[in-house]
Amino acid sequence: MSLERKILVVDDDPAIRRVIARLLKSHRVIPAANAAEGLAAARAERFDLALVDVHLGEAEDDGYALCRSLRAENPHTEVILITGSVSHADEKLYRSLVEDAFYFLWKPFDRRVLLALVERCLRLQTEREAKESYARRLDEDFERAKRFQLSLLPRDPVAHAGWRIAGLVQSCDALGGDHFHTQTWGEDTVDFAISDVVGHGVSAAMYAGMLRSTLDAARRRSTDPERVVRWLYDGVDFFNGRKFATLVYGQLGPEGKLRYFNAAHPPPLLSGKNGLTTLEPTGSLVCWPFRAKPPTIAEVTFEPGDRLFAYTDGAFEARNEADDELGRERLAEVFEETRNLALGPALDRLLEEVTTFAGRRPLGDDVTLLLIERD
Repeated sequence: MSLERKILVVDDDPAIRRVIARLLKSHRVIPAANAAEGLAAARAERFDLALVDVHLGEAEDDGYALCRSLRAENPHTEVILITGSVSHADEKLYRSLVEDAFYFLWKPFDRRVLLALVERCLRLQTEREAKESYARRLDEDFERAKRFQLSLLPRDPVAHAGWRIAGLVQSCDALGGDHFHTQTWGEDTVDFAISDVVGHGVSAAMYAGMLRSTLDAARRRSTDPERVVRWLYDGVDFFNGRKFATLVYGQLGPEGKLRYFNAAHPPPLLSGKNGLTTLEPTGSLVCWPFRAKPPTIAEVTFEPGDRLFAYTDGAFEARNEADDELGRERLAEVFEETRNLALGPALDRLLEEVTTFAGRRPLGDDVTLLLIERD
């Protein structure tokens, strides 16, 4: 055990203080004769462990109050309470448990018991601190990874060639498996994609990153959905039977034309003069077993003012405290209610509906929302 471990000994009997200091000579021991001295020492420096007499001769059971004060000064300071009285033993033991003391000893104590108890306390404290440090590093790594993942999303809405596009992602964990992107190409073309890898957390984020890289490589060669889908499905051998994704990819061109494929993704909603229509799936999941059967290509033409709403299943599968699901119908209703709002406020309203419905219940899946409108 490190010689730098600091132990506070608070006892009104100088002989007891000397004995304990001698037994614990491998550590730095600071003695205190009363509660005031002990508390002053704790305010001056941090102690790993405090050995505190229950009755310090100042007030009945004032050691318990000191135990609380020491833990308030530093929650990591462990306390072992000691008493020389055997009266009301159960009550004293109960009080020590209530005060969250590490252990309770009766005088006279065996030196071997004290040494073993102190060493065990300090060892457990060291292990706990190591775990807490590791957890902090993990949190920092997750936060960096989350910032990196968010940096891959479009920073600003797109307005190009008569199209306006905006989206957002709300992850249920530090990292998520949802993703969307949009990019302009030349003077008259914009493409977009929205995808959802099964699950969430680190594993889903890893697969989402690989899927994005594969899709980006295909898009750089051509934005034509027929070519993109073929090249994409040729490169998804990193998926297996238990890992898969849903995805919608679309190419927005002149005169309001959208050419797209839907790989088993929840059908986007198209709101136009004829009401709501859906872009149903045109093929199977993005998954290794189905790579030989890529989705087919479909086409739809937007009229000026038409708006498309694409989303991941985390949006309509949000559940409230009564375990009711928000559902696609309610999501579609809110989409229609927001048709007169600009894309940004409309997205905020849609996300608000999801989070408000869930209430205090955490989201069970990532939520991604994407809106596309023709001028």
